[in-house]
This record gives sequence, C-alpha cells and structure tokens, in this order.
Amino acid sequence: MRLYRLWDILIVIGATLTAIKIPLQLVIEASLIEDLVYLDWAISVLFATDLFLNFFRLPAQKGQNTHNRRIRSTHYFKGWFWVDFLAAIPFHLFYWLPLLQLIRLIKLARVAQLFHPRRRKPMQHSTVFRLAFFFFWLGLASHWLACGWLALSGPFDVPYGWGDYVRSLYWCVTTLTTVGYGDVTPSTNVQMVYTMFVMVLGVGMYGYVIGNIANLLANIDLARAHYLENMERLSTFLKYRKIPDELQHRIYDYYGYLWEHRLGYDESAVLSELPACLKAEVSLVLKQDFIERIPFLKGASQELVRDITFELRPVVFTPGTFIFRAGKTGRNLYFISHGQVEIISPDGKTIYNTLGAGDFFGEIALLSSQPRTASVRTIDYSDMYTIDRETFERVLAHYPDFAKHVHDIARERLGEDGGVDITQD
Repeated sequence: MRLYRLWDILIVIGATLTAIKIPLQLVIEASLIEDLVYLDWAISVLFATDLFLNFFRLPAQKGQNTHNRRIRSTHYFKGWFWVDFLAAIPFHLFYWLPLLQLIRLIKLARVAQLFHPRRRKPMQHSTVFRLAFFFFWLGLASHWLACGWLALSGPFDVPYGWGDYVRSLYWCVTTLTTVGYGDVTPSTNVQMVYTMFVMVLGVGMYGYVIGNIANLLANIDLARAHYLENMERLSTFLKYRKIPDELQHRIYDYYGYLWEHRLGYDESAVLSELPACLKAEVSLVLKQDFIERIPFLKGASQELVRDITFELRPVVFTPGTFIFRAGKTGRNLYFISHGQVEIISPDGKTIYNTLGAGDFFGEIALLSSQPRTASVRTIDYSDMYTIDRETFERVLAHYPDFAKHVHDIARERLGEDGGVDITQD
C-alpha cells in the first residue's frame, strides 16, 4: 500500500510537470527549453508504466484471483484506461502539430481522482487540505492564463522569452487578485475580452478563499468548541439547580480531566457508531494488551480475546473513590488504562499494594462468588475498562473447551488461597 502511495505521488508530480511544460512549449522560444525533451520522454515512460500497473493495482481476494482480476481489468478498460492511454502517447514526437500535446493535460483528471476523499485518509484539518488543493489548481490556472496572455499578445508563431513570460504572469496575478495596476494593459479586443474573463475568475476565487478561511477559523478546533458548549450548558444547569459549590467544583474537575485525556469524547459513543466488525477490531487494538496480562487467559484464541475486548466497558473514577469494599461480593474485573489505585485492608489501616496503568484487579470475581477480601480506592483520576461475570460467562459459552480450562484454574486457585482477591499485576 505504501508503494502505491509513492507511485501516486510520482504520477501527481508527472502530471503537474506536464501541465506546466506543455503551455510553455507553445509560447516560449524553443531554444530556451530544448532540454525539456528529456522530460517528455521520462513522463511518457512514467505514464505508460502507470497504464500497465493500473490493471493490477488492487490485490485480489484469496481464492478469487483470476475472477477479480478480469472484473477489475474490464472496469478499468471501460473507464480511466482511455484517460491514461491518451496521456501516455508521446505527442511531442508530432512536432509539426504542437497543439496535440494539450491532450496530455487530460492526466490531470487522474490527479483529482487520486485526491478524492474516498481515496485518502480524512485529515484533521480537511479545510486546510481543500485550501492547499485549491491553491495548487490556482497556481496551474495562473500559469495557463499567463501563457494564454502571451499567445494573444501577437502572432501565434512569434516566440517569446522568459522575460515576456514573467511579465505575463505578473499581469495574470495582479488581475486575479486586484483589478490590475495599469502597467500591463490589453491592446486588442481579444485581449480585453480575455482580461474581463480573468477578472470574473478572480472574483470567484475571492469568494471561494474567503468562504473556506471562514470555515477553517470556525472549525479550527471543533473538539474544543464542542467541549466549551457542553460546559456552558452544564454550568447553566448546575446554577439553576443550586448545586453546592464544592460539588460543582468536583464536576468541573471531572470534565476537565475528560478533556485533557480524551478531548471530551465518549469512547463508547464513538465506537457505537461503527459497525460491529470495525468496533471489534478497534476494541482489540485498544485493549488487547490488558487481556494478554491475565494469567487464566494465557493461550486463549484470537477470537476469544477479540470477543472479550468487544465487551469491555470504559469507566472513569474520581480521586478517592472506593471502587469496591472488602466483604462485598465481586462481580467485575478491572483494567487500569490511566491513573492509580491502592489496595487496602478491610480495616482501612494497611495498604497492600499500589497499581497503575497496565495493571488489573478483581479477576477472582469472574471465577467465583467469593466476597472481596480487600478494598480498592483510587488515588487520582483513573481510566479503566471493566467486564462483569455474566458477560464473561456469556462469551465463554461460545468456547466450551476454554471455559473448562478457566473453571479448572478457578478451582485450583480457590483451593490454594481460599478465594483471596488481593489483585494481580
């Protein structure tokens, strides 16, 4: 996939150079750009190779190589093949018909197709990308318009130098961005019409740029804007209900923590919008490391691990919260993603252990109904994932062999320590 992206970049570069070179060859004196013939051959080879590779670019599904390749080839032949084919023809060989080279500009359609939203990753600042893409096209358009102005400045077969091109490009930029300074003016009716066209184009350009910049400023930090909006609503509610100041402070502190560590996003809400297959894969990426630390899940299949991670729920505990107390029947296993907790004796006088990110506790709750033998209290804000016994048993029901293995381990451990649940790390 990375090689395909690098190849796409080469195609974009080749198409851009073609779009710059061909108009120049039509208006600039040939002796000034005679070395560009090597570039013509290089681009021809590049485009011809692209034509060939596009028949085989997408890997076929296993067991369907021949069938898929035939379908893709047919689809490509009926669509983009003709664009790539025309662009690959070395029209520079037809030196007596120089205008034929303009046909190669059709390759720019492939550039637009390569940058279609479905062909690239969504960007954090998509408006910035749109503006950059717009200025890319604006630069090419300015170059074409400058070459067009040169072509209209005299007989078509009169060659111009680089100084004439720079003067023409200067006219084009000033006419697009302002109304011109009057130092370069049209002298024929055709040039006057051409100038009016460029002025109208400049007005449209202004509207597009200003609109996109306004949109960029409005969405430059969408997450923060959403967070501040939620905090404004929350503040209004707390004041309206006359919530005590101390409790308000704790609530604001909690949302501040969510913003700092999650940008205010609710992980469950975000994942709930994904289809089950993608949600399972994302859950596996986020939580697999936790699952693999549990001793009695060593050797579990990838499918079982995926199913368990799919069922893990994110929870957040505020500082000083007792997650559970000694003597209560355990029902949940917890994995610490961020924060710290301390394991405390039933009388609250002894701290057995302190756990942090990557640790887990309460696994005996998944194996038996024994009461908790210790209390667990958070030291600071703690992000965790949890799963209850009923959910865990429901997942194991689909894996009877491994379920027997887990229950055997449970009986061994309960026989060894009497069901003590003093946290594993």
